[in-house]
Amino acid sequence: MNLELTIFSYIVLESSYDRLKVFGITAPSTGSGKTTVTMAFLSALKNSVSCKIGPDYIDPGLESAVTGSRTYNIDRWIEGKTYERTLVNLAARYDYAVVEGVMGLYDSGSPIDLSTNFYFRKFKIPYVLVVDCSKTAESTYYISKGFLGKHCLGVVLNNYGSEKHLNMVRDEFVKHGIRIIGAVPRNPDVGIESRHLGLLTGLETPDVKKKAQEVARYLDTSFVNELPVISNNITASVTPASSKKINIWIAFDTAFNFYYASSLDYLERYGNIHYFSPVKGEYPENPDLVYFGGGYPELFARELSENRKCIESVRDLSESGIPVIAECGGLMYLEGSISTDNGDYRMAGIFPGKVVMNKKLTLSYTRMIAENDSVMFRRGETVYGHEYHYSTTDDPSQKFLKNLYGRGIDGVHDGLSLKNTQATYSHFSLQRYGKRLLKKAMKH
Repeated sequence: MNLELTIFSYIVLESSYDRLKVFGITAPSTGSGKTTVTMAFLSALKNSVSCKIGPDYIDPGLESAVTGSRTYNIDRWIEGKTYERTLVNLAARYDYAVVEGVMGLYDSGSPIDLSTNFYFRKFKIPYVLVVDCSKTAESTYYISKGFLGKHCLGVVLNNYGSEKHLNMVRDEFVKHGIRIIGAVPRNPDVGIESRHLGLLTGLETPDVKKKAQEVARYLDTSFVNELPVISNNITASVTPASSKKINIWIAFDTAFNFYYASSLDYLERYGNIHYFSPVKGEYPENPDLVYFGGGYPELFARELSENRKCIESVRDLSESGIPVIAECGGLMYLEGSISTDNGDYRMAGIFPGKVVMNKKLTLSYTRMIAENDSVMFRRGETVYGHEYHYSTTDDPSQKFLKNLYGRGIDGVHDGLSLKNTQATYSHFSLQRYGKRLLKKAMKH
């Protein structure tokens, strides 16, 4: 099967920090231009890799389109203790890691501190502050003052309107001894288009690398010469690959492309990975495990519904007991139908529910307890993930995950399970929770 998409793949090497220079990108608030500036730095620095703090797929996808490498999420809620090894495991292959923060520097709004500031302090990451100065002048410095900590390398002044405007903004920072690392003029042509669901993905933005290079013209990267190579007493630790390679099929196209890099790395250590496109009518052949991640199946509901060969194949695999896991968009695909503004579309029907799109966002970390066994979880196990969706699902099936934090399918529960098929609104780290799943897959 021919998949005309870039799939990022490589082996994780065992290493300690030996050459990696790391710096972060943060801002006073969301919408300041962190992602655009991150992509610009990545395009300017050779052999660089990006990391994203928090549960995000859109920004990592855009940044991967610039670097040609996977982007790694750093999130102690979802990854557990393995998040501490993220940077270590990149040190043997990259010279620079650019770590994009989430929202504003101190924002968290979670049961534990999951702010950008927490991770920057934890890993001693110096940072560049991106400030949107489009609606301020001298006041920009005073708005930024509370974010200019001792580990701040300097600022990027974003969206200035004219040279006169820039001088008014810049002079106040210079007067207070703050380094100006870049000044980016207002230019709608370098922005990433968005929809109500968020920014367009990297797969939908073919000129993203060109846009990043354009912004990079306004940045001074000389500060990286002053950065020390990070030292840490944490040693990279990678579970040895299995001698038995199983066939793992992963849905990857414009409808399904939300996957954590650590999950894909984990699966690659145990399986021969095959990517297929349900949108194009491709389907798994002789799999031991099938994985549907999140994405935007509602935007391609007609194509997915019309490609009955893929639907029938997945349904037969589920019935036969082959492990099938589905997260968010994947759950929507395994349900009976998806209702959009353009009509109702039949889906796989492994579960009988109806998915309805709406304009209300459900966004939350999730913590749940398994009330029954599934292909991934044991009864009584507490599991951690996150959810991000603009849909609700009416499904009478018994759910097996009881919400302790988050909404799930019906506000009380998440998780549908049938034989070795599992579907959830929550996204999970397979690096953390994949052991039981792979044991099931290896039996087939």
